[in-house]
Amino acid sequence: MSEVVFTRENWFPRVVREDGDLLLEVVGGADALHDPRTFTVPVVEEHVTTIRNSLSRHLLLYSALLPLCHAAGSRGPLDERAAATLSDAILFGSQEEVDALFRRVRWDMPCLIAHSASVKLLKQRKVFAAVQSATPTPNWDRVRRYEAKRTRG
Repeated sequence: MSEVVFTRENWFPRVVREDGDLLLEVVGGADALHDPRTFTVPVVEEHVTTIRNSLSRHLLLYSALLPLCHAAGSRGPLDERAAATLSDAILFGSQEEVDALFRRVRWDMPCLIAHSASVKLLKQRKVFAAVQSATPTPNWDRVRRYEAKRTRG
């Protein structure tokens, strides 16, 4: 039985305690029946504190974990080592280190746009600054408008 330690809205990874262990629980990707998959990554109290205190870092972490979830496919395991590395770098890194990381890894831009990140700054790969305007509630119409504008030219 797991106990929810921290959650913010429905779109973010939440922290649960299971058998005494803290786990980051993230929903991403889909199984063979197209139902969402749930993955867990071990975390420590310092991770939880940062997630709780920083909406922007929480959102950046979610954006970076989503591609790992999709890469797991319908049955494969999450690359826990990669997820743990991302967690440490995003939750504890400086603004420059986080921006540099996001230039090297896959991440989910629509997720950040939906949460009101600055599109202009995202395009410049200044993700840390871009999410300072983020909100906990997503607006997926914002993503649809962005995509429509982008495809029109």
